[in-house]
Amino acid sequence: MSLVIRLATLYGTMFLFTGVYLPFFPVWLKSRGLDATEISLVVALSLFLRIVVSPFFAALADRIGDRRGVMVGLAWASLASAALLLAVQGFGLILLVALVLNAVFPSISPLVETMAMRARIDRGMNYGRVRLWGSITFILASTGVGWLLEWNPPAIIGFCLVAALALNVAGAWAMPREAGRVRTPARRHSQFADVLRIARHPVFFLFVITASLAQATHAVYYAFGSLAWQKQGYGDSVIGLLWATGVLAEIVLFYISGPIMVRLGAVRLLVLAALAAILRWTVTGLSPPLAVLFIMQALHGLTFGAAHLGAVQFVAQAAPPRLAATAQSLYAAMASGVMMGLVTIAIGPVYKAFGAHAYFVMAGLGVGVLAGLLFVAMRWDGGLLIPEEDNGDREQEDKNDD
Repeated sequence: MSLVIRLATLYGTMFLFTGVYLPFFPVWLKSRGLDATEISLVVALSLFLRIVVSPFFAALADRIGDRRGVMVGLAWASLASAALLLAVQGFGLILLVALVLNAVFPSISPLVETMAMRARIDRGMNYGRVRLWGSITFILASTGVGWLLEWNPPAIIGFCLVAALALNVAGAWAMPREAGRVRTPARRHSQFADVLRIARHPVFFLFVITASLAQATHAVYYAFGSLAWQKQGYGDSVIGLLWATGVLAEIVLFYISGPIMVRLGAVRLLVLAALAAILRWTVTGLSPPLAVLFIMQALHGLTFGAAHLGAVQFVAQAAPPRLAATAQSLYAAMASGVMMGLVTIAIGPVYKAFGAHAYFVMAGLGVGVLAGLLFVAMRWDGGLLIPEEDNGDREQEDKNDD
């Protein structure tokens, strides 16, 4: 089996789970007796937990040089915790097991992204055409489980989560093995120092903040988009089509992304995403006619897709391969954890007070993204931010250990 097929399969199984979890996990929690406050606590704590956990597992994978082994372990842990969720009762135990699940499963993604971007750089693999299978399975899962819920109780959601994670174990297991590298204590210390160097590098730090802010412009859409459309009088079927339009646009971009990534590069992809965000959220905040809404939803391919492509391409080019998974995890933790969590919390009162006009704040964040990218463009030449190997320093460290 080729690496392309293995990666596409792994992306597919990962987003099969996500397509069940994101729309329906709160529904399952409610069916288990949790109230709105308890559900929001589970969701919020899960977002912030990955800030610490994902970089830890990524650093472990970089340190031992075996991303596949770490992925398989995380996949098994995800499956076990989801299965345990079916058995536990009460808010405290459900919260504990859900936090374990949300610690281990999101930690898989940076490892997969690292392997995919490495294959793009080393083998010329079309990253977008591999990644799009995740978007496809997300649509299949969300629509499929929605259909199942028409005929089954919410308990079916838990079994779907377990089934998706069982497939994810198989997908992780099918990935090729990587040879581990033996590291002396000096080299381990040097790697830790290098992680700090790249994390504190002004260009890396600002880019991660800026790219995460680009993803956070979706906060109103993710948290209140359906509610806002319901208030505007649209039915569930129309709202479902609006969401599907966004994901389909994302799939189209991923399919044609190969030459686009080469031609535009990381920074200009983010610029395109920011400009699209300013337009999309400004118009959406005006509560336009349905036909215009569908056009704005098609911009999701840029506001999300181009931002994602730009971010993973930047990390792949700016971080040396020995730190690639750690660097990807730092971005993922900031984008899907810190920044999205903070903006979502902050935007709640704004939406309560102003309704759909809260989208104007998201457009303003898009302007902030452009400002950050201007600084990055002036300071980054498109290459590594720290050297691939610093032999002189390593030799000196080895001498100091003698």
